[in-house]
Amino acid sequence: MRFLTCLVAAYVAAGSLAYAAPPLEAYGKLPAIDLVSLSPSGTRFALVARDGEARKIFVRRADGQAELVAPMGAAKVRSLEWAGDDHLLTTISATVGSPISGLVRQEWSAIYHFGIPQGPNYGVFQKSKTYIDAVFGWYGSAKVGGKWYAYVGGISYEKVRTRSSQGAIQPDLYRIDLETREVDLLDTAGAGRRRWVVGADGAVVGHSAYDARGLTYSLHNGTSRDAFLTRRAGEGEFVLVGLGRTPGSLLVGQRGAETQVAREFRPGGPADGEVLLADASDSEALFDRETRLLIGMTSPLGATLFDPAHQRRVDAARKAFPNERTVLVDYDKTFDRMVMLTDGPKDSGTYWLVDIARKSATPIGYVRPEVKTADVGPMRVVSYKAGDGLAMDGILTLPPGREAKGLPLVVLPHGGPLVPGDKAGFDWWAQAFASRGYAVFQPNYRGTVGYGEPFRRAAYGQFGRKMQTDISDGVAALAAQGIVDPRRACIVGASYGGYAALAGVTVQQGLYRCAASVAGPTDMSKFIIWVRTRTGMDQRSVRFWKELSGASEGQDLDEISPVRLAARADAPILLIHGRDDTVVPLEQSLLMEKALKQAGKSVELVNMAGEDHWLSGEPTRQLMLARTIAFVEQHNPAQ
Repeated sequence: MRFLTCLVAAYVAAGSLAYAAPPLEAYGKLPAIDLVSLSPSGTRFALVARDGEARKIFVRRADGQAELVAPMGAAKVRSLEWAGDDHLLTTISATVGSPISGLVRQEWSAIYHFGIPQGPNYGVFQKSKTYIDAVFGWYGSAKVGGKWYAYVGGISYEKVRTRSSQGAIQPDLYRIDLETREVDLLDTAGAGRRRWVVGADGAVVGHSAYDARGLTYSLHNGTSRDAFLTRRAGEGEFVLVGLGRTPGSLLVGQRGAETQVAREFRPGGPADGEVLLADASDSEALFDRETRLLIGMTSPLGATLFDPAHQRRVDAARKAFPNERTVLVDYDKTFDRMVMLTDGPKDSGTYWLVDIARKSATPIGYVRPEVKTADVGPMRVVSYKAGDGLAMDGILTLPPGREAKGLPLVVLPHGGPLVPGDKAGFDWWAQAFASRGYAVFQPNYRGTVGYGEPFRRAAYGQFGRKMQTDISDGVAALAAQGIVDPRRACIVGASYGGYAALAGVTVQQGLYRCAASVAGPTDMSKFIIWVRTRTGMDQRSVRFWKELSGASEGQDLDEISPVRLAARADAPILLIHGRDDTVVPLEQSLLMEKALKQAGKSVELVNMAGEDHWLSGEPTRQLMLARTIAFVEQHNPAQ
């Protein structure tokens, strides 16, 4: 039995014919199916899928019957959330300018409501004369008095008109009646940045606040301004995640000296809370679909549920895919139905609807249906040690059908930089290079999240220094094993990975035959100044970059800034950048292009109109992929 046959092509395993790589478009397209979301009862599921060349939102019943088809055009859909079984809330984002003085150019979000099956359909705050047409935070939904409400952060025009001359405008908490669109103010943000937790009854259980003036974090019950916990910045910062295991409790992630700890604060409990997970750096919370209480945690190793019955059902679902990486995507309120996403050595990505009662796993659709089993390059974890002895690993993807010996190499460091690392699963960019005959190495350099707090902290002061040599140390380890030819290596990356690519041929030398940077920072001093101008009084991002780069300790940023070292570039460079980038400004690539040309170095710049930092648009993603692969093939042929 197979669902959504009208949306995706049938998945046919490759036969025994000689290997021929799929076209690059098969890798560079946006997923054919994405963001699968199961309603609380498990009777409906929603998803974003490709229908011909168009992307649409589909809602179907579990028996396959279609109930909604909504064209999305070029909208950047970020999430699908259910409020009960009859309300679907779609978050989209767009890069906007500054229609209101005091608000910088940024990626703004909006929420669109679909009533299933008959409406009403509308945008939250859309065309409002009272509120800015954007949503600044999603705090869930609740059924109160027989009616469904959504809870969001919003900003009124009145607040903009009466704002103080100092400090950023902070969003307040609003409740939206999903049938009538009536808006109620539940709590004001005041001067500090706040995050709220709303219970299943619609009441505010608690909130957190950050005081940019006093540099303090605080936790509060309900909407009270009296804090029950306060910490100064640098003394255990925390983030409010959601409800804890019992009504009235709060789940908090708190960074300590050794680990990022998950703590639960509950009425009458310990003042410092109860530790639920000693190392939560690579974990996410799972919440009940009705009560919204914490019911477990998930990590790359799998899901851990507090209820043994739920755990048995998740374990049973995972057993259906013994040789694939399996991710629990969504679940109904009883875990009788679940959505799983698999990928691995023979799978470029498949969404499954698991039905425990029927003991069935039915494919919902395929992420990249044009990439067949024989097209997936084998991937594995490679362990090695950095020059200072620090243990680390990376993901090695090999070209299909080629012996792992003396291969040309593409080094592909991840962005972030302090984010969860790469795993041994299908990566569209790595697999595209592998399909062209390259081994691809994705190093999880120091600072990568998921290896403990000491590993993360080891990155501070090492931006462009040991973080950079961690990458080349991994290349040397692969060369020592005879897997790759170190004389035939290029380095490619996006965001921090783009910086690492440029640093690989300027800060470092003699390692790579070419370097391609997508949206990478190039001048760290100017980049930090740019961050300061955008964040106003809230200087947490500035402190982060200063600590990471070593500027807070007086280290010279020119020594790690590729734009200042352009004359040292010892390989051709490709720069790609989106004009709508609100994370790393286009100016950073323009400065690098100018410096390289003045130094007489080989450089190409691809300036992408309408693209953001995340390559959200399919045409520009395709352009990026085609240009980076053509560039590498020109300067480092695979054959």
